[in-house]
Amino acid sequence: MSLDTGTRNVVRLSISFMLLFFAYMSQEFIQEPLIEAEHRRTGLIDPHAGYHSFAILYFFFTIACLLIAPIVETITAKWSMVIGCIASFLFQAGFIWLNTAYLYVTSAILGVGAAFLWVGQGKYLTENCTGKTIERNTALSWLVFKFSLLGGGIFLFFMFQNQTMTELVATGGVMILQSESYNPFQFQYKIFVYIFCSITFLGCLNTVFLPVSAYLPEKKETETLAQTLSATFKIMRQPPMLLLFFIFLYTGFSRSFWIAIYPTCIKFTTQLGENTSKLLAISCIATGIGQILAGGIFSIIGKRARIIGKDWICVIACCIHLGIFVAIFLFFPSDAPLHPTDKIGYFQPSVHVAIACSGLLGFGDAIIQTQVYSYLCDGYSEESSHAFALFKFYGAISSTIAFFISKYFTLTGHLVLYGSFAILSAITAVIAQKMYFHKTQHFFQENTIHPMISSEPIKIQITDSGSTINNMSSFPQTLKLSVATITETTKSLPSFSFLLSLSYIYNQKTLVVRYMYVLISD
Repeated sequence: MSLDTGTRNVVRLSISFMLLFFAYMSQEFIQEPLIEAEHRRTGLIDPHAGYHSFAILYFFFTIACLLIAPIVETITAKWSMVIGCIASFLFQAGFIWLNTAYLYVTSAILGVGAAFLWVGQGKYLTENCTGKTIERNTALSWLVFKFSLLGGGIFLFFMFQNQTMTELVATGGVMILQSESYNPFQFQYKIFVYIFCSITFLGCLNTVFLPVSAYLPEKKETETLAQTLSATFKIMRQPPMLLLFFIFLYTGFSRSFWIAIYPTCIKFTTQLGENTSKLLAISCIATGIGQILAGGIFSIIGKRARIIGKDWICVIACCIHLGIFVAIFLFFPSDAPLHPTDKIGYFQPSVHVAIACSGLLGFGDAIIQTQVYSYLCDGYSEESSHAFALFKFYGAISSTIAFFISKYFTLTGHLVLYGSFAILSAITAVIAQKMYFHKTQHFFQENTIHPMISSEPIKIQITDSGSTINNMSSFPQTLKLSVATITETTKSLPSFSFLLSLSYIYNQKTLVVRYMYVLISD
């Protein structure tokens, strides 16, 4: 079965993101050890500059999400994503020659670039979906994109196969510059950075050659900054967006937990084994498999997911996460996110449980993310830039909060916070679906995709003096014209009356006669 143009465009888009985030997420994992090694060598960079870098990145990302919508509309979604790819390349290249000024400046650039990247991605995805392909395309996009996480996990597994993170940093393995003599591992690390930059460049190149969107919306007048903020805050106050607010926040909390806080728990729980760094890589692979599996399932079932409904799919995902939170609470010590510990939870920490939790965290997160994309593509197709900007804005806020409190909260505190938002997300998803997102058609393609609508029977009384058409006020003009044509063609016939039961499709201007019976009036 051949794919439609929109779906092919979505696959191309997903490949760009897979390449880009394979490089970025792999390098992100070793960012802090690299900086600590450089600090030990020269003392010219703060040992926690990596955390400062993340804080700067999220700050600029949060602010930019509210301001860039008119720019995205002007330069198009494709070129917005190209800007994001270039920003990522500049950030990664700085690790060849680490210094504080370049790191902080490129972190700010990457924060703005990430806003362009994600808002542009949401807009491009919206412009290549119809009511029939929303569920399939969003899931397919997530499926291909998340191969980056699986690839990054495999890369880290081989990187830590014979050494721990502590040994890597303690021996200067990542960036040994203790002597002026040649060091083969230093050269190997430089090769890794070159590889990451090359993969990012390929992703950028693929983005440059993305085709024009399959369903371009009508062009509107360019918005000013004031108009953009006004439109964004207007959408923010709408009841559907107020309900989705809780789900948006939960996506940020969920991502922060599985990408940073839970892996830290694995690394710091010494009861899981000697080389928890290697276990950390396996955990990353499991999370990637979970996300890919979820994307694969929903890309296969496509629009058939509507039988269950977006709301109940979100409820299922939130229930999966709640179950995982309970398991983590029982098997991990409460102080695991804060420092290395040899304590246990209510049960002895288990490697199998830890890996299973990683996979299910990724599985549930992917389900929620794909449904959020489906909500926004379906309900805000004409304001996709504003809607996706708000989605990323709220997600960035919750991620920032999660990272800020991570050095103060115990594992129990994290789980209570995230569990509460999981419950709120499930409840508001059901309310939003029932009240605002129950329609089956894609809002943007109103002129191309429409369900068949059944009308009330129309009674047409035709006599020698003319015709009388009853019950026509509630029908569209195209249908009125069709019925008028029927009356004109029957004026020459004997006087009679008949009853039509009609169905019609607006865009095809089709009048379907379900049944007709004739009553001779002479």
